[in-house]
Amino acid sequence: MNENNCRIKIKYPNGFEIEIEGSKEFVLNQKKQILTETIMSQDSKKEPENRKNSIKKLIDIKNDIPYIKIRSPDIDIQSAILIILTAYKDLFNQSSINAIKLSKSIRLSGYILKRIDRTVINLIKENKIESFGTKRKRTYSITDKGLAAATIKIYNLTEKT
Repeated sequence: MNENNCRIKIKYPNGFEIEIEGSKEFVLNQKKQILTETIMSQDSKKEPENRKNSIKKLIDIKNDIPYIKIRSPDIDIQSAILIILTAYKDLFNQSSINAIKLSKSIRLSGYILKRIDRTVINLIKENKIESFGTKRKRTYSITDKGLAAATIKIYNLTEKT
């Protein structure tokens, strides 16, 4: 890999993984920050404050519904779903979101969506999100694997802006 595109994967003893991709300087800074946070707090599930600050750069809120305010070809609909679920988790402390709210967030972000259940099927198979309930009472929540993927995407997007 060249210096402009480096990647590192960190595995925690509890099985949680995070993969960081970007410039050499960015990857080394993130690695240092993650290791410092892990050493300082023995709880490896602590959410980094930097992700919360970074997500505020990407997200606006309208009528208590977060949406992605920037338009980028790097954000496909599945990445948008992960980012929005992360925003609900970080900004609103909501771990599971009903399908209607998630759908509204996606539409406000500028994505055309007919059926959310068909759009998220790959994310569920990849174990990035979980789905509970049926039809109108369905809720979605992001898993640790999805949170790691969303965190990487958020950092890469905010690094560009």
